[in-house]
Amino acid sequence: MTYTIPTEKKKTIDWVKSLSLSEDVYNDMYKVIYPAQSITLPAPKSVDQHRWVTACHYDEAFVVCIPEGRLMTSHCYVVTPDNIRLSDLELTDPGYEKMTLPEPEYYRETVASLFWGWNFPNPVSHGTHTVFGHWFFDILPRIHLLENSGIAVDKYVLPKLTYDFQFESLKLLGIPLRKIIQVNKPDFHLTAKKLIVSAVPLIIGKCPPWASYFIAEKMKYSRKINKQKGYERIYITREDASARYVVNEEEVLRYLKTKGFRKIVLTPMSTEEKIEVFSSAKVIVAPFGSGSINVAFCEPGASLIELSPVSFVDNYFWKLCCHAGMDYYELICKVEPKAHVGADNIIVDLGKLDHYMRLNGIIDAN
Repeated sequence: MTYTIPTEKKKTIDWVKSLSLSEDVYNDMYKVIYPAQSITLPAPKSVDQHRWVTACHYDEAFVVCIPEGRLMTSHCYVVTPDNIRLSDLELTDPGYEKMTLPEPEYYRETVASLFWGWNFPNPVSHGTHTVFGHWFFDILPRIHLLENSGIAVDKYVLPKLTYDFQFESLKLLGIPLRKIIQVNKPDFHLTAKKLIVSAVPLIIGKCPPWASYFIAEKMKYSRKINKQKGYERIYITREDASARYVVNEEEVLRYLKTKGFRKIVLTPMSTEEKIEVFSSAKVIVAPFGSGSINVAFCEPGASLIELSPVSFVDNYFWKLCCHAGMDYYELICKVEPKAHVGADNIIVDLGKLDHYMRLNGIIDAN
């Protein structure tokens, strides 16, 4: 038998409703963990004009149980027994649409897919799960939804794990490697007796509050954290990044060192070290990038001054700061243009940075 990727797609809720199930069966198949909500978050404390509205809407966060459900390709398309793809659980890639797949490997167990996004496993692993920010806030929070569904999971599906932060965070969340099915080929194909899939945070609303609270509770508040002296004021460098680094960083550092700041390179640090450093920080200056995901571990009342490229708008870290009870400042910076959207390098106006530092007493206004 030849297996191809189905073209018909529906939203998960629409597919479940189309089955005309009894109320009890419906509630077993589709579980709402968090209802839809609209909230207004505190505006940035910036001098620059705000670049987004403060009203945020989040669709309901759900878990769906699909008897004899399938996962297809290294993108892990979720496919129902009647051959329909669930559009709100995938990141579509037209390059995969005409792929022919082998017969699916069958699991007589309850299998939960944590995967979402792009995944190019050969020749080297590269994909959504390798991006620090997506891993922590679009993949791991789905574990929280699964836990709250009350469904016992036998196996989890993830792309090939390659980075220390992936292994470290799964360990902190209590997910053993022996329970993980790692996708390492483009024509991956699996059928499970019960396929369990949870909503994707980015799709239902970027950085929902429950996702942030889950990460902070599981990785920080449920453990003993040793706060580190000397990290009260930190600057997060992107000197080891290929894009969106600060062009005039030497000038910025000379200025910040006079204000008691310490430069931090996050890449070589373990997940636990990052949690300790950010738990200790009171003021953070950082160029826009995944490293600022760690503000989820800050104490309420801490501040983030984000050095944001004028050419790219993203409210992700503002939301994280709001959820953590932090003050957020967006300092909009000129850029050194690059070919790809969001890759422009950042040029910091030192006078403007000094002004932001004096806002609300971050440093003495005199």
